[in-house]
Amino acid sequence: MALKHLNKSFAAIAALVAIAYGVIALALNSSPPSLNGGLVYLSDQYATATTAAQHIAFATAAEGLIAVTNAVNSAGILFEVGILIISLVMLKGVFHKGVAYLGIVTGALGIVSEALRPILGFGYVVFFVLEVIWLIAVGWKLYRLG
Repeated sequence: MALKHLNKSFAAIAALVAIAYGVIALALNSSPPSLNGGLVYLSDQYATATTAAQHIAFATAAEGLIAVTNAVNSAGILFEVGILIISLVMLKGVFHKGVAYLGIVTGALGIVSEALRPILGFGYVVFFVLEVIWLIAVGWKLYRLG
């Protein structure tokens, strides 16, 4: 709402991208493996398994779940596209230009990071830290505007 008077088209597109991100993320269960309840369940089952066949079955299921959640994430890419679009609009608004440029860098780096997530491994954290900083900066400004 703080940006809609600057460019209604971009604001509407960013809102639609954000909604699409939420729907797709829920549909794909695209949370990181560390937050996936399925891994906790499989770990518990593995720990109580009594045969080698059960151990193999639960380990294989866990590997499959990790592979799926580490795959290129279309929902994550949409979120980063949304950050990029909003940040471009922020350049002309009440937000500090540094926050807008941080959002542009974060959105662009996020698109690449999401696309290369299986290759980046822990390097993905660099982008994540930038995203958290950007979200805090935007949240603080919105709080002050309210």
